[in-house]
Amino acid sequence: MRCYKAIFILLSLLFSSLAFSSVHPHSDLPLMPMPKYISQNGAELNLGSAFSVYIEGMSKSRQNFQLQRLQLHLSRINQGAVKISPGNEELADIKISIHQPETTLTVPQFGEDESYTILISNIGVNIQAMSVFGAQHALTTLIQLANTGEARREKKGISLPILSIEDAPRYAWRGLLIDSARHFLSLQTIKRQLDGMAAAKLNVFHWHLTDDQGWRIESKQYPRLTTAASDGDYYSQQEIKEVVEYASLLGIRVLPEIGMPGHASAIAVAYPKLMTKNKHYEMERHWGVFKPLLDIANPEVYEFIDTLIGEMVTLFPDRFFHIGGDEVDPEHWLEDARINNLMQQNKLQSGADLQSYFNSKVQPIIAKHQRVMVGWDEIFHPQLPNNIVVQSWRGHDSLNTIAKAGYKGVLSTGFYIDQPQYTDYHYRNDPLLLPPTIDFTQPKRLAKQFVIERLKGKAVKGELLLLGSQLLIKLNNNHHQRAVLITESSSTQHLSAKLDSWMGPLTFEFNFIKNTGFVLIGNSRYPITIEDSLSPAPVTITQPLSKTQEASILGAEATIWSEMVTEDNIDLRIWPRLFAIAERLWSQARVNNPQSMYERLEKVNVFADKVINLSHNKQQRSGFKALINSKLTEREQIGTLNLLNTMAQLLEPSHYYTRHHIKFLNDKYHQNAPLDSYVDFLAVESDQIRYLKQQVNAFISGNKKASENIYKQLLTWERVLALEHGLLSKSEQLKLLQPVFEKLTRFIAHSKTVLEVCKSNKAVKEIEDELLTLTSLSDELVIAGIYPVRDLYLHCVAAQDKE
Repeated sequence: MRCYKAIFILLSLLFSSLAFSSVHPHSDLPLMPMPKYISQNGAELNLGSAFSVYIEGMSKSRQNFQLQRLQLHLSRINQGAVKISPGNEELADIKISIHQPETTLTVPQFGEDESYTILISNIGVNIQAMSVFGAQHALTTLIQLANTGEARREKKGISLPILSIEDAPRYAWRGLLIDSARHFLSLQTIKRQLDGMAAAKLNVFHWHLTDDQGWRIESKQYPRLTTAASDGDYYSQQEIKEVVEYASLLGIRVLPEIGMPGHASAIAVAYPKLMTKNKHYEMERHWGVFKPLLDIANPEVYEFIDTLIGEMVTLFPDRFFHIGGDEVDPEHWLEDARINNLMQQNKLQSGADLQSYFNSKVQPIIAKHQRVMVGWDEIFHPQLPNNIVVQSWRGHDSLNTIAKAGYKGVLSTGFYIDQPQYTDYHYRNDPLLLPPTIDFTQPKRLAKQFVIERLKGKAVKGELLLLGSQLLIKLNNNHHQRAVLITESSSTQHLSAKLDSWMGPLTFEFNFIKNTGFVLIGNSRYPITIEDSLSPAPVTITQPLSKTQEASILGAEATIWSEMVTEDNIDLRIWPRLFAIAERLWSQARVNNPQSMYERLEKVNVFADKVINLSHNKQQRSGFKALINSKLTEREQIGTLNLLNTMAQLLEPSHYYTRHHIKFLNDKYHQNAPLDSYVDFLAVESDQIRYLKQQVNAFISGNKKASENIYKQLLTWERVLALEHGLLSKSEQLKLLQPVFEKLTRFIAHSKTVLEVCKSNKAVKEIEDELLTLTSLSDELVIAGIYPVRDLYLHCVAAQDKE
């Protein structure tokens, strides 16, 4: 070990004297997450197709696993076999030293040292790490670096850029929640997501195992949970152990979530005597929030919880245990005489008080089993010990309140990837929200209140306040936020602005003459009604956290709830955008350039498919092919697939929960509803529409040649649609797309008209309305290019008015 450290120090001194250029945080290397520090000089180390690796400080089982994984990934990069052999400390091509050695397989726990350094010279690769988990991250980075090598492109084996890297995560809690309860997911699918998580340096697999629609984990103490309430779809205890071990080998913690006291319909089916209303229950097939609650006045409930958790901790070695605790409808409690007596005895006033009482009983049970309680926002109560962890779906205001009270928190708002959302929205979503800078001495120029009516659930109420040139927007009971003012008419009759929220990225357009407008939530257009605000709420803004309070925010988790997700499209919903979220949690806050992120993500997308073997691209291809009539000629099948791929460049699924709400309104929001239509296999974000937006913005900024790029893109789409226009009607499952196809042809025609307007300076009054009528809030498929083309039209018309 001393000899190895001496070599490392010597090489470090040698490399520090070379002409390296620091390229972080704007490195052209397609790494994601981006390391903390990188220095490189442009040269490469060619390892060829056979080389040796020496590892000191890693258990035999982990070492075998990691070397097999390294060899597999490098062979895929090389597009041919790569042979890795054990080497010795002096002569190995890749040397790995772990300062806190592992003798037997270690299960990762919160707070592990995940830092590492990599030094690549013309004589080999040197990796240093404090723990095996840091060493694994170094190998993950090495694989991404190998994917960039010149030798790979010339098929001459594995090459690596000569460089040095020093890296460590910004947050210790970097997770993904996978919901196996609503739609069951196979072990193979779960393990594939773990492979992706390891490639993205995520370290927490939050496994949502129970919900109203099913209980998915075997309990030998309470067997009816699976025999009566799983439809036969559940994980055996042996399978659970297999996943935990596999995750441990990848450096990933497994955090189980067993939901209580609500989301308990599956428990009600299996053991109705534990419920507040003891009666016969049927399996719940619909999605939503339901009434059944555990009977918090029944001592047998706490015996059940104690026995169950005692059994579960033998399967899950992680120090944390998640009880859910969200979305509790207290109706059954408040109707129960025994629970009303309990309220009087304990001076409880509300359903929230009752849930706090329940949590105060459950937390000592969890602590008895040497675990720390984790739950959603609703479990937070100052009477609970402050070593619990609160996971926030309610947003930064809630998370900051938790941190200021001295409790630990994890953010999930803004990382709900079951919602289609643009990747740069997730990328901007930092767990540490910086307070806005506001000059309160500026005059109040405008005060309005507005309402956003949603398709399902309560309307969102908002307030708008214009202080000088500063636009403040308040949504529901949250603090005011400073929005980005896009346009404002001279007499403030019209105003547009941008703001990120828990719903997604918001683009507002206010018409104060008509007191109407709309807000784009991602790509979904919701109407707004406006009124004067005679008594606006006092302005409150997020207050900065102290360093101690900032440290209480442990990190974040993305969530993939499975109401609209199955085995057949889960990868398509998660990847590749989870890499961008992983970068937000691993990399430094200053790594925040969306253009760089998208450029690297494009390459990581291929890497995740070809090297990590994630199935996002495969799922789209197979999903589209399954919609095509197999009796068509080969030429017709190829043409239909080409048409579907081209339409996918123009279309996106409706963003936010719009599609969920459309399903609800049409009574298709349930477990038995098929999820096998075109929209189910559509990527959440179109790269070509993003390119269209870039070109429109370039034109508006003065680059008139951008109109040529827009025109070329329109012609490309137009040719394919014209060539394959009759094929949709030949496949039964695609006939429903015919109206969408017709709208796409109109969109292209309108877009060409807009280019003519910009060229000829002659406005076409109807064109704006015609563009907007191509998509409505009831559409699951959105022609997302409508909005940048409309922006282009409005810009050109405004330019004509100035002339």
